Amino acid sequence: MQKDAVTTQEAAVLLDTFQLPSFYMPFKTRVNPHLEDVRPRVRAWAWSLGLLEPQHTDSHHGGWSADVFDRADFTLFTALTYPHASAQELELLSGWHSVIWCLDDVFLPWCEALGNRRRILQRIERLMAFLPITAYDSGPVPEQPLERALADLWHRTAPSATRSWRILYARSVRQFLEASLWEADNLSRGRFPDLIEQTEMRRDYGAAGCSALLMEHSLGWEITEEIRGTRPFTVLINAFRDTVDLHNDIVSYPKEVLEGAARNNIVHVAQELYDIPLHSAVCLVDRILTGRVRTLDETVRTDLPQALRDLHVDPATQHAVLRHARAIQGWAAGSYHWHKGTERYRPAA
Repeated sequence: MQKDAVTTQEAAVLLDTFQLPSFYMPFKTRVNPHLEDVRPRVRAWAWSLGLLEPQHTDSHHGGWSADVFDRADFTLFTALTYPHASAQELELLSGWHSVIWCLDDVFLPWCEALGNRRRILQRIERLMAFLPITAYDSGPVPEQPLERALADLWHRTAPSATRSWRILYARSVRQFLEASLWEADNLSRGRFPDLIEQTEMRRDYGAAGCSALLMEHSLGWEITEEIRGTRPFTVLINAFRDTVDLHNDIVSYPKEVLEGAARNNIVHVAQELYDIPLHSAVCLVDRILTGRVRTLDETVRTDLPQALRDLHVDPATQHAVLRHARAIQGWAAGSYHWHKGTERYRPAA
């Protein structure tokens, strides 16, 4: 898989002409009060597992190392997206999101290095072996930092979750990993999907589905299968995932272009599909994003409460579901806030 070549002149033009839109975000942001206490503990945990050792220096985000970790401040990200979590839960969730971001950086280079689908699937199965559904304290002996991290996080997460939740979470992680096959295939073939396919697949390799399930864990209350199967709840989660992913694509676009890693960015996809200037592509994606944010708002205000009434759920359950839905909205707002300040999407000095 070849990165797109970007000359110094092209990079300069991009940096001069690219402008972030004024994103529409009606939900409020809060920060977890345990941030300062938890941040050094998460870093010490990641360091003890070898997670901050330099890996895959040709990664799309400059490799994975202590510097990448510190510049991004993933614990701040988690403190903004789970402001209600206890210190212990915030530490756990920060570990999960650190691992997800690490995989986001290194998994495509892994796919490139492995070279064929069979070997990539073997790597995925190896990672999934550290998330066993039933005997969650079992599994192979971890040999690499990410394997050690997954084993540790799962051992701390699974005991307090139901079997149904563990199945859903493991499935979401698998979708996240397997979506890299689709992404890698596009890169190798120089193929551009249409916007609908890109948006739907982005839900998987964006891993926001994992974050939505971790929201249930953080609140100590799981959505029932009956409620999870309703159309409004499905719309809620899909609108959330699209909001998070489309926003990330816009913000990360300049850095991805400079690193030759923008081929699967929806801004780039829109440019190629419609043969339009960069500004027009950004405006198009932002309009789609704004529509998804409005759907996220309207679903929680009208459709989801009506679905709960139609199911005749008790008031306590209604309150719990709507609390979860509002927390999902707050997650999106926290993600927007983190993207404004993080060094992750700025070129390193």
